[in-house]
Amino acid sequence: MTTMPEDVRTALERHMIEYCYAVDGLEDVQPLLDLFTDDAVADLTAIGLPMMNGKGDIKAFFDGVFEGMSHHFHFISNFRPASWDGTEGAMDAYVIGMGRAKDGNTVEVQVKYRMVCLQQDGAWKCRHYTITPMMPLPGSLDEIHGEH
Repeated sequence: MTTMPEDVRTALERHMIEYCYAVDGLEDVQPLLDLFTDDAVADLTAIGLPMMNGKGDIKAFFDGVFEGMSHHFHFISNFRPASWDGTEGAMDAYVIGMGRAKDGNTVEVQVKYRMVCLQQDGAWKCRHYTITPMMPLPGSLDEIHGEH
């Protein structure tokens, strides 16, 4: 692995932070979608949520999340470059995510995000996103975001 240049590292960290802000917004899914390539894969299966292929699947999932949640809060830290091949970079980060559903149910998770990103049209875009649990998952995660 080639060492990730500092400007790329900073760009990917900012990209992941923008993702958290977009998810926490809970109103407009478009800023979140703008962070992904058209053919992006979002693999949330390690936490019992779906595999999403392309922006259409990502939009459908987050439309449901935004509809069902009244509050979201994501704290992201411990950024660590995972790979850099000169074109595509992968960044890991630890995340504490909390939310309250409109029905009053709550959830808190401690997970690791990995985003594999590349530049398209002058902007960094995520082409592959995974979430891995760092601590045992609460049952409320499936109750809130699982298939109904």
